[in-house]
Amino acid sequence: MTTSGTRSGLVGRDRVIEDVRAALSDPAGFGAMIVGEAGVGKTAVARAVVGRLHWTAPVLRVTGGSSLRAIPFGALAPYLHTLSVTDADSPVAVLRAVMGHLAAEGPNRPGRLPLIIVEDAHELDDSSTSLLTQLISARRAKALVLIRTSPDVPAEFGTLGADGLLARFDLQPFDTDQAALVCAQVLGGPVLTGTSLALTLLTGGNPLFLRTFLEQARSAGQLRSRNGIWRFDGDRSAVHLRMGDLVRARFRSRSSDEHRALELVALAEPIPLSAVTGCVDPATLQALLDERLLAVSPDQDVRLAYPVYGDVLRGQVPAARRITICRRLLEVTDEEPASSEGFLRRVSWSLETGSPPDDLTLLRAAAVGNDLRDHDLALRAAGAVSAPGLRARVLIETARAHMGRGTVDYAHELVDEVLRHCGDLQVARDATLLSFDLKLLSGASTADLRADVTRWRSLITDLAVPDEASSTGQDPAGDQLGCTVLECHVLILEGRYDGVEETLRGISEAPGVREETRAASLLLLAELLSSTGRGEEGRSRSAEVLDLTDRAGAHLRALRERAVARHAVILTGLGRTAEAGDVLRAHAQLHPLTMLNFAGWGDVVDGMTALRAAQNRQARDRFVLALEALTDIDTSQVRTLLLGLAAYASARAGDTSRARTLIEEFEHTPKRGSRSMHLGGSIFTTAAASILGDAPAGREDLLRLASVTEKNQMKELAATALKLSLLLGDTNAITPLIRVLGQYEGREAATLLEYLRAAQARNAEGMILAATRAGEDGDVAFEFAGLSLAQQYAGGQSAGRRNRAVQRRLVVLGEQREGPEAQSLTSASSGTGAAQLTPTERAIAALVKEGYSNRDIAEKKNVSVRTVEGHLYRIFAKLGVNRREDLRDS
Repeated sequence: MTTSGTRSGLVGRDRVIEDVRAALSDPAGFGAMIVGEAGVGKTAVARAVVGRLHWTAPVLRVTGGSSLRAIPFGALAPYLHTLSVTDADSPVAVLRAVMGHLAAEGPNRPGRLPLIIVEDAHELDDSSTSLLTQLISARRAKALVLIRTSPDVPAEFGTLGADGLLARFDLQPFDTDQAALVCAQVLGGPVLTGTSLALTLLTGGNPLFLRTFLEQARSAGQLRSRNGIWRFDGDRSAVHLRMGDLVRARFRSRSSDEHRALELVALAEPIPLSAVTGCVDPATLQALLDERLLAVSPDQDVRLAYPVYGDVLRGQVPAARRITICRRLLEVTDEEPASSEGFLRRVSWSLETGSPPDDLTLLRAAAVGNDLRDHDLALRAAGAVSAPGLRARVLIETARAHMGRGTVDYAHELVDEVLRHCGDLQVARDATLLSFDLKLLSGASTADLRADVTRWRSLITDLAVPDEASSTGQDPAGDQLGCTVLECHVLILEGRYDGVEETLRGISEAPGVREETRAASLLLLAELLSSTGRGEEGRSRSAEVLDLTDRAGAHLRALRERAVARHAVILTGLGRTAEAGDVLRAHAQLHPLTMLNFAGWGDVVDGMTALRAAQNRQARDRFVLALEALTDIDTSQVRTLLLGLAAYASARAGDTSRARTLIEEFEHTPKRGSRSMHLGGSIFTTAAASILGDAPAGREDLLRLASVTEKNQMKELAATALKLSLLLGDTNAITPLIRVLGQYEGREAATLLEYLRAAQARNAEGMILAATRAGEDGDVAFEFAGLSLAQQYAGGQSAGRRNRAVQRRLVVLGEQREGPEAQSLTSASSGTGAAQLTPTERAIAALVKEGYSNRDIAEKKNVSVRTVEGHLYRIFAKLGVNRREDLRDS
């Protein structure tokens, strides 16, 4: 997670505040201009700037306003009350009055000009603008100008900015990381990544809109806290009074033609630009684009600048006008849209007009709506189907919509009803696959999952019509392959890998196999390959699924989401965390609505990255967020693994209370679902308990778990258990880890294997090179432990240049690491104790304990800072510590 400075209390604005302050303090400067749209925080930034300036000269405040724009010098009226009616129109008299007011405010410090703060400069009358720019240009005053991004910016201020007289600072809306910080700040606790992403998309990152939405949604119960983490559970389109007022204020000055254009886009967005130009005259459209109320995407689709604009506008369009607009849209758009989104738009407009399309089109719209996560439209379309013969299909799409909305129990009931009265092979297939997913989501046992497979095979036998498959569109052979894929899925969940790989390869390579069956078999194969230590081949298979689902289109969208998550996890396991993040971000940009439902996978990747980088507190926070986010959509049954990861990261971060709570929760979680996930959770909770001192035999337990997983072909878990045991100080893990990694794939495994072989040979130089390479690849946690053991093996050579460099690196890593004292493979020195220190070293150590900095110690001892650093390196080596904090506690 990216963090921004908050010295000012304004998230992400400290840099611009300091830059504006510097521009105003520059003796050669004329002032500064802060430019940004309404609600972006210009006034708050200016207030913070003035607070830091401590300006000793007079300060004059001028505020523009729409009601004053037609009145000459209207904005300066508060400073002109001494003028006569005749003089009020005289620029010279007004200038004297303003200068007299500045002088009356108090004497200037030599060299310091008065400061004029101009708010809403875009609303100034022409006379006030001209006078103020004259004062600035003549160096009679400095200015801090706050002005809205608009084509109507007064030309004089624009010229001052273009000529460099006023330093220009453009204030942007918040990005997702900054918005997440604001959400946590307003709500008083962490927020689900998916929630902060959704709110950023909804409000466009506009600080005023975001804070208003947060406060009102919390009051209305749309934002709720569960397990200490906030999530958005409400109807996004429900706009509260204050938010509605803010948005409507943006539209108040728009013409009637512009209002109609805004309403049209609100009802249709995203709408092709060609359709908009067929309904809106060019001048009106250009005006709305110039004012940044509308935006055109690279695909030439038109949207409102912020989604919340659409929510407000749609809520105030009368029913009759809504129908008229939708009919007009149907006239100006293609009857056969090229995209799935365009198809859904036309169906939605048809439903609005009361003239829905035929039942098959409605059913297709329900399916596409579910694929694209538009579950509300899916329910509307399915509900409009009237043909009795399509009831089963309607129930399936209705169940899919309810599963997507989180009402899983009701979705179960609908699917069970379909399967009880099933008379069609395609319905049997779709209902079984949906039932299987619902059971995965509910954490059902593998016996329950196998029951779905058995029932499907039975239905294939009962419903298949011999010799008529081609004429009826039946494909019983393809359905049998689908059953086999589900059987393989159950076997993988049970941790029974024998024969599964061969079966999945055969299905994925079978001629004529259905796209969805091939993609599902490849995805399971990718998981199996990664679990058995062949991550690179697993990565290529999951990448193949991504390509396949891309070509297939919307009907494999749900499978693509799983493929994206699996691909990212495999990449993370290979140490390619940056690539994993790119995959998730690319998917989010293409399908933002679907990303909201599994943004927790991004937290998993970020958590793994942070854990390797020894950023333990960040890893803990990310795993806790992922645990909360993925619980409700856990078809991968990853919950038990996440409990272990979160417990381990918490223990590493020194958060003992949370670590113990998570370990206890893991122990009380039913042992059903994925065996590999549960074993993974056991490995990490065992390591966490060992760090906490709650499991004296923790390292031995890790070796036992490694043996169990290795015997079950789960090489990835075996390697994880052995590496954790090694990090906890057990060098007995070296030999079995070499064996497990012997045929392991990936750069990270190769580096670790190189280190282990060097350690086995007690080759300190080789260990240092491999540990350093691991750190360069992001595995800082192992670098620290690996260098510690390498230095121990170096023995009497500790005075050498190489080992002094290693000790310096250990000090740096110790300072950067988050959490309590790191567990190294062995102590960095064979002996400890203050008796080993020289008198000078003891004196320096005492000063460090008192809180003196290196520079303070250097001044006190009358030596250079480098000399102090050299003493500290030797002190740390002798005491076996790597941070100043550890020295203070020793």
